[in-house]
Amino acid sequence: MNRYIVLILFSILFSCQKEKRANILFFITDDESWIERSAYGFGKIPTPYFDQVAEEGILFTNAFTSAPSCAPSRASVLTGRNFWELEQGAFIQAFLPNKFPVFTDILAENGYYIGNTQKTWGPGVHIENGHSEVSGVPFNEAKIDNKIEGIVDNDYAANFDLFLKARKMDQPFFFWAGLSEPHLPNGSENYKRLEKEFGITLDQIQLFPGVEDTRENRQDRANYIYEICYADMQLGRMLESLKAIGELDNTLVVVTSDNGTPILRGEKQVGKASGYDLGVHEPLAIMWPSRVKAGRKVSDFVCFTDFAPTFLEVAGIKPPVEMSGSSLLRILESKKSGRIEADRNSVVTGLEWHGEFDPDSRSSRSIRDDRFAYIVSYNNVDEIGLPLTNKEAIEPAKVEFYDLINDPWQLNDLSKDPAFADDMQRLANEFRQYGMLTKDPRVTGEMDIFTDTRQYVQKRKRIGYGKTLTLPFSK
Repeated sequence: MNRYIVLILFSILFSCQKEKRANILFFITDDESWIERSAYGFGKIPTPYFDQVAEEGILFTNAFTSAPSCAPSRASVLTGRNFWELEQGAFIQAFLPNKFPVFTDILAENGYYIGNTQKTWGPGVHIENGHSEVSGVPFNEAKIDNKIEGIVDNDYAANFDLFLKARKMDQPFFFWAGLSEPHLPNGSENYKRLEKEFGITLDQIQLFPGVEDTRENRQDRANYIYEICYADMQLGRMLESLKAIGELDNTLVVVTSDNGTPILRGEKQVGKASGYDLGVHEPLAIMWPSRVKAGRKVSDFVCFTDFAPTFLEVAGIKPPVEMSGSSLLRILESKKSGRIEADRNSVVTGLEWHGEFDPDSRSSRSIRDDRFAYIVSYNNVDEIGLPLTNKEAIEPAKVEFYDLINDPWQLNDLSKDPAFADDMQRLANEFRQYGMLTKDPRVTGEMDIFTDTRQYVQKRKRIGYGKTLTLPFSK
């Protein structure tokens, strides 16, 4: 009899251990291209904790935001849908309609403790029929003692500790660590801190091709890099906290950024708010010590729409069929490097609005595969400034085409070169097919919702973003 009792108890214990659900730490910085991490081979930027996650997990070499702008990028993360599928949620300074479920709510409904610090979805407004708090309980109480110019006073890692202490014992958790760094403005003399704290001098700063090599540009770049290094230190403290409470092995750690580096080449914006790689190609490292084989480098194309279904599947929850993204769980559980899923061979990204960088706010779409990038821009007004609507608004104003193997910095536009006409047409067709499948208004011509939202955002900008106004929308 005693033997049977022991077997039953052992069976129950084994079952409980087997059913323990994974925790998730989502660590996302603000305005950082993939190239800002030394793991990708450009420049000397000491980010040892990002490197640790990559070395103890997977470094993704083809990770892309859905949109190179804060709010639509984060909306895609939350909903698992392309930004153009989200109506008003496709715009910065608009709102995210609550008709689109967010994965954080689904996790909470299934027993997860959800929390965040600093920046989640936004900037935008919370109005009727729009999501309000999308990432659980905010933890922003802990502040740093010594204020650093350009660095917000949020003690991110200390707030993560407060979150961990607030959860119920053994309750699975999701935490959104939304750092404000390295978003502009950066501290004007943090290049001195970069040398003192991280050993990087101005002479060691590597500028992007096409950027004039001046002391001022080196200082600006160094001030920006300091904030990347500062953010990485916060990641290190969070990893230590997980290790200290025995949860590191059972935690999926995802490290990325929302959109690219704010960078000008002359007068031209080629980073954040653009369809170039510096705007849409993001750093991504994922570790899960108990489940993911370490030391892998994966070339599958990943879009931010893939995060939501991944987080749900990791939690044992079936993702809603409406999500456009595909779970990365198969890739995570694979033992291989390189291309794991053959059909992950391209990605479509785009933008509708980021007025701070472009007074005319030219909208764009881009499609990228292993070798080429096809970028199309659109006008939103005619020659006298009247809004273009519906079918008028889907005619390309400009098309660009780049050979990324021979021109990784996208300096030489090949759109007029007949030698690349077939490749360009192939990607153009693939873009249109995907746009029709996902009902992108820039492909279908059903532009009313975007036109109305653009007017809404423009009026908010004129009266001040702190105020909310009501406009009729066509959907």
